[in-house]
Amino acid sequence: MTLDEACLYLGLSPDDEDLDLDELERKYESRISIYDPSKFFPDTPEYEAAKKKRALIEEAYDYMLDVYVELYGDELELESESKSESHEPERSYNFGALFKLAAYTVMVAGISFAVFIFFMKSDVPREKTNQREESVNLPAYVRDYERVLRELEDLKSRTISHPQNNNITDYADLVERVMPAIVRINTERSTGSGFFVSPSGDILTNYHVIQNARNIRVVPQNGISVNASVKDYDSERDIALLVISTGNSTPFLKISAERPRQGEAVIAIGNPRGLSGTVSNGIISAFREMNNNSWIQFTAPVSPGSSGGALLNLHGEVVGMPTMLLENGQNLNFAIPPDVLSRFFMQARNKPVRVTPNASSRRNRNANLSPENNPGLIFVMRDESYETYLETEHIEFDRERLIASFIMVCYPTERMNERMKRDSSLNPMPGRDFGPCIMLYAADFSDNTYIHLRTINLYDDGTIARDYERPQRQIQWERVQRWSRIESVIRSLRKYLHV
Repeated sequence: MTLDEACLYLGLSPDDEDLDLDELERKYESRISIYDPSKFFPDTPEYEAAKKKRALIEEAYDYMLDVYVELYGDELELESESKSESHEPERSYNFGALFKLAAYTVMVAGISFAVFIFFMKSDVPREKTNQREESVNLPAYVRDYERVLRELEDLKSRTISHPQNNNITDYADLVERVMPAIVRINTERSTGSGFFVSPSGDILTNYHVIQNARNIRVVPQNGISVNASVKDYDSERDIALLVISTGNSTPFLKISAERPRQGEAVIAIGNPRGLSGTVSNGIISAFREMNNNSWIQFTAPVSPGSSGGALLNLHGEVVGMPTMLLENGQNLNFAIPPDVLSRFFMQARNKPVRVTPNASSRRNRNANLSPENNPGLIFVMRDESYETYLETEHIEFDRERLIASFIMVCYPTERMNERMKRDSSLNPMPGRDFGPCIMLYAADFSDNTYIHLRTINLYDDGTIARDYERPQRQIQWERVQRWSRIESVIRSLRKYLHV
């Protein structure tokens, strides 16, 4: 960025010799308030234009601050110390001098860019210089995935309070407290159970309850049926995480941090045979290993329809999810252990909604291009525009320099597919749907920046619709924006590489 460009984006003039830091701050606040992306709907031209303009204004402001500090850092420090003793007017700054420094800065930047391109095309290690101040970096959780896990763990403390009496013989008070978190799940095939596990409407249940379902309806204790979406599922362990939108905080249950003891008293709450809110009591019978999974055996009576409900200890904590029973026996029932439930929930809770296998809403994609047939794709997120994956078979990572190159694969939704068919820059062919969009990136984990190098759009038959390689003058390190698609992919990449 040049001095003229920075002044243009901030509404300044390079010839203005009376501008000081306070005026620069006022200009920035005035301009940034005009271009607020939240005023527009996402994925609209107005939203993208405001977002781009806002980024340019922020870059211009940072640039001007850097120039001020380079020219007048020492004087500003002395002036700050002497303000209380002096009544002289504040100093203004000559933009002619700024322009000379800016010209010199641009020259140095050009040389640096040429050196960078050389390093990108060779194996010569590069050193990071001129890193941004910590105050303008992204929040720490973007750089440290472990902090995310700790924050999620802290959220579990906001739960239904424990009963004061640990030796309950009358379950009425306990049931009254936990029942609001139990839900009924209806699909076109069956009825099952589930329970809220977060205040934002997340629901844990069994995968077999919602498998192949085209329409999932959840009925909370208020009796009002609402649509539910699938965030994630694990068919091998028979767990699924649903979410509903209520507009209000939902009552929820805490998953126990420890497995129950053999002989411990428990209650089971669910909807056996469609009978909502049924409560039964029993004890923990044993612990079993079957079908490569761990199970908790318990005696509280359950029936078909109880699947996905809650098995609770006398503190009101979830110690298992009733999942299956042996019909040729007496109360030989089995539940998924709490540590398995908690681990799945921690991994799935921040994922966007997705579709279940064989659901009718799946798009008609060529089988060879679908993520189901590509074991190298890791699901990242799905929004109204794309279903996004990280391609793990083509990751190159320099652990010493913390630089990785990787591929992001985005499958357009039906809505986005229709928009792409009207995009003249893609030269769409009549009658053809678009398949995945493949993008090549490089990322620097040391300062959370990335470079977008290449984009390839495919048709659903695998033929190329567009192959775009960025010109060298457009190749630059960009800061990761919070909540962006690239941020979600880079977080998944860091987790995959154990960074």
